[in-house]
Amino acid sequence: IFLLWIMLSALIPGGFAFVFVAQACDTGKEYALKRLMAADEEANKAIIQEVNILKQLAGHPHIIQFLSAAFIDKTRSGHGMAEYLLLTELCVGGSLVDVLTSRTTPLPPDIVCRVFWQTCQAVKHMHNQSPPIVHRDLKIENLLLDTEGKIKLCDFGSATTQTYQPNNSWTAQQRAMLEDQMNRCTTPMYRAPEMVDTWNNYPIGCPSDVWALGCLLYMLCYNKHPFEDSAKLRILNANYTIPSGDTKYSDYHPLIRGCLQVNPEQRLTVSDLLERLAAIAETRGINLREPLALEGKRIDSSTRPAPAMNNGPTNNGMDRTSSPSAHQIPPSPHKVPPPHPPPPSRPPPV
Repeated sequence: IFLLWIMLSALIPGGFAFVFVAQACDTGKEYALKRLMAADEEANKAIIQEVNILKQLAGHPHIIQFLSAAFIDKTRSGHGMAEYLLLTELCVGGSLVDVLTSRTTPLPPDIVCRVFWQTCQAVKHMHNQSPPIVHRDLKIENLLLDTEGKIKLCDFGSATTQTYQPNNSWTAQQRAMLEDQMNRCTTPMYRAPEMVDTWNNYPIGCPSDVWALGCLLYMLCYNKHPFEDSAKLRILNANYTIPSGDTKYSDYHPLIRGCLQVNPEQRLTVSDLLERLAAIAETRGINLREPLALEGKRIDSSTRPAPAMNNGPTNNGMDRTSSPSAHQIPPSPHKVPPPHPPPPSRPPPV
């Protein structure tokens, strides 16, 4: 129910999605409100799938907590597109990418262990679902810090239960369509070899997330990405370099190599990673559940000035009171790839 919510500030304007800080009028508590617009039925199904996945994963300590969702029909939205509102907890610590970019040196090895262990816990929860859920867009920007200093995985717009097994019977057109879908659902530098080129007939599923985890671990250790140029040939050949003479992060070298295997069937699983991280933690005396004392870009209502409050619509075009056109989002069995809409015709809200 959105009667209690007022828009305070836009956090992340994006193609057809915006994230705001929202505040409960009665308690003053702040939340994150994601606003998505669907231009067609495919986009509608994709957003409903994202909501259903958030509901299914709710309750895990390292996955952003879903609270509620509603939608406004395209005939009532004022811009000809259906509008969806997703309410989640607000992770005031901001994104882990802000932590890394604000540092002149990489994270200490013990912090790396805790960050990566908490991230793997979230991914394991996804892979343990029946059927398994593949995130497909694991990256440093999608790791948030909550009020207690814990890692929270977010952004499930690319997540799916669908897996693929190309074989010699596949036509060039089928492969091109699948590669195009991978391009729309993933971030280039985190893309696994089987997503980049389907001609090796490797399966596409949970191991693709493990490849992305390998990229994440490398970035946590060295404050740079192993495939920063997103070069297709380098990814296809797992052509990356662990800094020569590095002993500081030597415990993590086998994990990085185990994740960044070209053949997905030869990669470590998330359970393997967690077991090895637990062994590292025991040897080094690391408390994996200890809050992370990391300084990032704090996110709250002071991030930007609040818009003027009145009885009309706010400057983002949405009325701050509940609308008779707002409905609960129904569950959907459909599994479709996320949409790739054109840029919006009007400027993003501020």
